[in-house]
This record gives sequence, C-alpha cells and structure tokens, in this order.
Amino acid sequence: HSSMVGEGYDVKCAGFLVAKELENFSKVLDNPTKPVLAILGGAKVSDKIQLIKNMIPKVDKMIIGGGMAYTFLKVLDKMEIGTSLYDEEGAKIVPEIMSLAKEKNV
Repeated sequence: HSSMVGEGYDVKCAGFLVAKELENFSKVLDNPTKPVLAILGGAKVSDKIQLIKNMIPKVDKMIIGGGMAYTFLKVLDKMEIGTSLYDEEGAKIVPEIMSLAKEKNV
C-alpha cells in the first residue's frame, strides 16, 4: 500500500494511524483485560496457522469464521460442505490446533 511503502521516496515510514493500531494491539496482546475473544477469518487455515497458534495462549475463546470455518467443520464434524472453501493443507493441521486449544482450555 503506497501510504506505508512510500514509493519513490528515500525515507519510508508508517503514519500515526498505524502507530495507534500497533499500540492497541499491544494492549490486547501484552496486557489484556479478561476475558479475551479472538475472531479470526479468512480463506485458508494454512495461511493463519502461526497466528492461530500464537493467539491460543493469549485468549479465552476463539471463533473461527470465514472460509476457514468450513475446513474445521469438515475435519472435526465430518460435515458435508459441498463446494464451500476447503483448505486441504490446512486440514492436516486442524487436529494439532484443536489439541493446543483444548490444552489451553480455549
């Protein structure tokens, strides 16, 4: 995005809005007011594996939505999902993610 890349300029920096977003993320991730709920979405579990694993120890509950939800539902509940999004690579990691979540009571 050109507002963060600064295409054509020698000095590149992020603006005050990005600084405020990072400050707010830090409050939630480093010293959160409990309970903490994470709502994650997207198409592919495999794209979000590290994010999910990093968030599990920091949250009390997690909701998986978007296209990722179909992969979880198919793997965990053997649900027929028709032509809905399914991440074959991500499906291999769902049991590990759920095991970690259960271990942390998420």
